[in-house]
Amino acid sequence: MTRAPAWLRRMAPPRQLGARIRWLFLIFILFNVVTAVPRTLEGDAAPLPWRFAAVVAVLGLGWWWLRGYRRNAFPMWAAPVEGLALGLFGFGSHNWLITLGLLFSAVSFRGLYGTWRHALLMTVSLFAAAAGAIALSEPHQLGVFLQQTAGVPPLALFTAAVAESTRRQEQAAARERVFARLGSTLVTTSDAEAIGRHAAEAAEELLGGLAGGWAAVTRNTPEGEAVSTVAGPVPAALLAGDISSVRVSLTLRSDKQLYGTLMVGGDLPVPADVMPSLETLAAQTVLGLRNAEHAADLRHQAFHDNLTGLANRTLLRDHLEQALARARRGSPVALLLIDLDGFKAVNDTYGHAAGDQLLVAVAQRLRDGIRGADTAARLGGDEFAVLLDGMDSPDDAVVVAERLLVALQEPLMVSGVELAPRGSVGVAVWRDQADIDALMQDADTAMYAAKTAGKSCVSVFA
Repeated sequence: MTRAPAWLRRMAPPRQLGARIRWLFLIFILFNVVTAVPRTLEGDAAPLPWRFAAVVAVLGLGWWWLRGYRRNAFPMWAAPVEGLALGLFGFGSHNWLITLGLLFSAVSFRGLYGTWRHALLMTVSLFAAAAGAIALSEPHQLGVFLQQTAGVPPLALFTAAVAESTRRQEQAAARERVFARLGSTLVTTSDAEAIGRHAAEAAEELLGGLAGGWAAVTRNTPEGEAVSTVAGPVPAALLAGDISSVRVSLTLRSDKQLYGTLMVGGDLPVPADVMPSLETLAAQTVLGLRNAEHAADLRHQAFHDNLTGLANRTLLRDHLEQALARARRGSPVALLLIDLDGFKAVNDTYGHAAGDQLLVAVAQRLRDGIRGADTAARLGGDEFAVLLDGMDSPDDAVVVAERLLVALQEPLMVSGVELAPRGSVGVAVWRDQADIDALMQDADTAMYAAKTAGKSCVSVFA
């Protein structure tokens, strides 16, 4: 089946209520335009050139109205021009009935576009032009024409009220869709950047097509506020730190934390009826950021040691799985197991609080002594592990182990007492071990060999 042309598909009845009303009135006014052409040409009350001018004027009006319908807008200056065209038609046709029909249909259709002031200007322009044309062409019919047009002002008010009502309903429905979509996003994501991006996009949508409308979300950083995500034509000056273009600024703050700011702007002031929606959006965004923060805390607690902040056994195994996959492609991997020597004596002598301080200090020294690609973990008690991923050579594992052992033995103050931690390190380099457990078992064997050898030393699994 042959598909209809694009311009014809655009003329199909729309689904939204306001658009469907405009479509119905367009069909009504185009019907009046089409029927006015033959009636004007067939008449003989006016000279033929004037009748042709009237036909050109009414066809031009039909084209203009169709164009405005497709663009869903009419400029303010068009109302006087449309009035002149209608006046030319009325004078050239010498038929006040046809002019009356066009006047009613034009007021009905055009009242659906623009503001109340726009509707008033359009009504006055069309009515004055039509009345002037009748006064010049058929002065004896002017009284009858004015009697018949008594309903024009109420009709203009009625259509403008219908347009305003449907516009508000459509805006309310659009805002509900925005909040529903944003709510679904906030439920399914715990990424703060993604939440900010969706919030900015939702804010731009809530502006409802405001000329030059844009939205941006900032985040708090140690250096101050910085724009993290934008939607729409955000001014370059804003990205450079100039907030003079901001029309509305809403702080994203919970009871305990300031997350940033939701900012919107445009070429015109933000409509007052949009403000409650923007405030609701800001509140939802704060809720989403708080949930994301809580989710991040839960993830951290699930995969990190509560005392030291190092990776726990679960996260270490996950990193080991990834590292062994790379090791099978030729990237050297080693596992270090570190057990503190004499830790029980510290607990017994100085108390568990001192022991916890010692563990935290050891964890920090391990963290400082490895690369970003490596992983330090606490396996429990006084046992730690370090995963060395992507070394240049397997021999590097021993060098790193010895350097960490030296760093561990630096004296430190714990509960007012100077302590010099000691540790035994077992090193296992991956050499086709069957799995993670086999590599960990080899490192454990090496660590106990270091303890047997006199502690405070490094042993490599052979």
